Amino acid sequence: MPSLCKNKNRSESRRGFTLSELLVVLVVVAVLVGLVLSGLSRARELGRIAACLSNLRQLALAANTYAAHDNRAFPSDYGSSSSPNGYWCKELQPYDTDMAANLLCPDAYTPASAVGSATQAWGPMPSSSAYGWTSPTVASYGMNSHLDPGSGVSAVAAFGTAGLNGKTVYNGSVTSASNVVDGGFGQVSGNITAGGSVTLDGNTPIGGTVTPYVPGMQPPNVTTLYNQIVANDNPYPVSSGRTINFTGHPYLILNGNFDTSGQLTIIGSGTLLVSGNVRFDGQFPSVGDPTPSMNIVALGSVTITGQMSLNGYIYAAGDYNNNGNHSINGGLVIGGIYNDQGKGYINTVPPPAFDPRAGGMNFYSTEPIFADCIWMDGAPQSTDAVPQNVATGDQTLNSNDQMGRFCIDRHLGAVNVSFTDGSASTVPLAGLWQLNWYPGFHPTTVTVP
Repeated sequence: MPSLCKNKNRSESRRGFTLSELLVVLVVVAVLVGLVLSGLSRARELGRIAACLSNLRQLALAANTYAAHDNRAFPSDYGSSSSPNGYWCKELQPYDTDMAANLLCPDAYTPASAVGSATQAWGPMPSSSAYGWTSPTVASYGMNSHLDPGSGVSAVAAFGTAGLNGKTVYNGSVTSASNVVDGGFGQVSGNITAGGSVTLDGNTPIGGTVTPYVPGMQPPNVTTLYNQIVANDNPYPVSSGRTINFTGHPYLILNGNFDTSGQLTIIGSGTLLVSGNVRFDGQFPSVGDPTPSMNIVALGSVTITGQMSLNGYIYAAGDYNNNGNHSINGGLVIGGIYNDQGKGYINTVPPPAFDPRAGGMNFYSTEPIFADCIWMDGAPQSTDAVPQNVATGDQTLNSNDQMGRFCIDRHLGAVNVSFTDGSASTVPLAGLWQLNWYPGFHPTTVTVP
């Protein structure tokens, strides 16, 4: 009997898996395989997103380089049969050595031969069609049509209130991150744009548009510019003498205040950094070139009580007060309040190389340039509706509802966007209504299914 029990136990120990146990094992293996494949699929998609972001950064760099060589104007968003090369895909070719590859998102590189979708690139269009001038272009991205090719930097860009209370002629735009108040008798040939209110109680004719309450206003930070020049350009120290000589030293630095009263001579051209305040009293300059070529970057305020003539830019981290006459071929960047109660003119010209706007960017450093899109361009409005199908976007290219060209589910419920500061990021579809597409675009909260 003992031997029989022993044999029985040995037989039971060799028993195989039951059908139920095998099914459980197979289910577990299937789940694990599914998780691994899902993880690999997501990893591959993240890689494609990174490649797409790289494409958009390259396109933004090309657009800014184009603008730097074209009087700060961005390329055209649209061409015509009479101007087949006059749109961004072809205008940027000299500035992008791998343009054809950078036009295609890895998640949408298959040509649609028409309007694209979340998974297809737009084009190539038949040469006989209304858009034949785009042929043979195939692209996955579209340009923000709100970027005005004729726009440039402002004549006055201020963080604080801009008070136009004098008789200055602004051959350019006036922009403030705060408010703009006109109580004078001057003239503005460009736009007036403010992060706050715009009050027009004066007699100043305005050649452009007036746009208050613009979000995301961001003029260049003067203190940051000052520190960058000190760190990178080795400015040569000067005393408070009566001669400013740029010969052999394009960057000079003066520790203390810069008071121009009395006899003052400017030799050569360059940039003067001032750690204190600047005061123009009397005739500036009193000796030498009547209109010197010179930029001034000051950590304090700038006050004008006399006659000041300058070819260049004035950057002041503090306030700017004109109670005399300022005649400037350049522009002003003011960290505080701009208060003009005098007269003169400001003729806008391209800013110097150290200004972040010199590469073609204007006052709005966060405007989109390019984004994943089903067409070559789009002009979104905050009132645009969410497209019914985010897999296709708005295939009708409705001119009154153009957010539908960008609102496509290309990257896990998001699209990639590049901006005027050269950056690129992944934006959830609902976040498209939160971007600063143009001055005056009011962010809106939407729900994307």
